Amino acid sequence: MKISNDFEKIAKKSKRRTLIKTVVLTSLVVMFSLGLGIKVLREVTNHNANRIKDSYLLMSEVAYPNISHQNWYFNPTSLFTGQFESNRSKNIDGIEIPYESMEGRYSLIYSDRVDMNDWTYLSSDRRSVYTQQNKYKVPIFYNINHQSTEHSAKVTQDVDSLAQMKNQAVEVAVTFDKPYTYEEIKERLPDNLLLNWLWIGTSSKFDTSYLSPQDQLGLAASDSGLLSNYDFKTFSSNLKKAVSQKYLDVNFGDDLVLKDDAKTFLKENKTFQTAKFSGIILTGKAENFAQLKGKTWIYATNIGQSVAILPYHRLTK
Repeated sequence: MKISNDFEKIAKKSKRRTLIKTVVLTSLVVMFSLGLGIKVLREVTNHNANRIKDSYLLMSEVAYPNISHQNWYFNPTSLFTGQFESNRSKNIDGIEIPYESMEGRYSLIYSDRVDMNDWTYLSSDRRSVYTQQNKYKVPIFYNINHQSTEHSAKVTQDVDSLAQMKNQAVEVAVTFDKPYTYEEIKERLPDNLLLNWLWIGTSSKFDTSYLSPQDQLGLAASDSGLLSNYDFKTFSSNLKKAVSQKYLDVNFGDDLVLKDDAKTFLKENKTFQTAKFSGIILTGKAENFAQLKGKTWIYATNIGQSVAILPYHRLTK
């Protein structure tokens, strides 16, 4: 009958519409779920990327002798992987020179906070330390409590040879014979040398020549070479934060745990006036370092990077 045929057609159309609606709805649900899933996974990846950034920026405030960063950025290599990168430099008496860039990898499942470009090695004559990648010379701080062995870095007095470096500005790590306050340090420094950075030293007997810059703790002076009470308080606060966030849970065998040095410094150096430091980074004209020869308060001096002084350079000191 015609009526029966009409009902059959209507039923088929209804089923077809229902099927289409089901397919469309299912597709929308799948697409929404997929988009939501990707968004969640991207947020996890971003979280891991920001972990590198946060740790690096904080550690830049409590470590890295005379090393500054000009910028930082994320460089995605895929939807769920990438690199955190930072371009860095050093200040040699007002002359800005390049240093190793920072690179840290991140992904959906990990966050590599190790600054691999900052790894260093001791030269065969055991008098110098260089970065692995571009062979930049890194100034050495010495631990006066370390018992020297055949594998230790040789204690150098590099200021004795600086007279040969005519028309150059140099970076020198000065290790003291004992810790001194900032005022005591200022009294001993020539006016024509720039104080760039202060090292807190170590309470261990570890050979600190094996520490890469990211594991050397201290604080930067201002561009003019001065340090204030505010600078010291900010450094102490950042050092406490680095300890609490476990950025300093770095063990060098049984000889040194980095957080122990930080805790010891914070406990024994509560005020700017009484805080003592074990070494400094100085920069300036090579010939100006002759004033440091034979000083009894100096345990060792070791040259870092240097740069030829050109007519367009304007030195701070």
